[in-house]
Amino acid sequence: MKLKNKYQKFSKISEPQFRQILRLFALDLTASDTAGLTGISVRSINTPFLKLRRRLAVESERQTPFDGVV
Repeated sequence: MKLKNKYQKFSKISEPQFRQILRLFALDLTASDTAGLTGISVRSINTPFLKLRRRLAVESERQTPFDGVV
């Protein structure tokens, strides 16, 4: 069985749509603007946006952990 989206398991969003969402996320567009441009509902856009933000936070923390007292 071929995966529909190699970047996100069990996704109902196709790979080209996900790449477009990723591009618009990188351009710092809101979920509403992204939904309007892609034709995908805002609720469906919020899930990958949230996962991308979490992944960025984890990678950022892994690369430069905070040390000391703030």
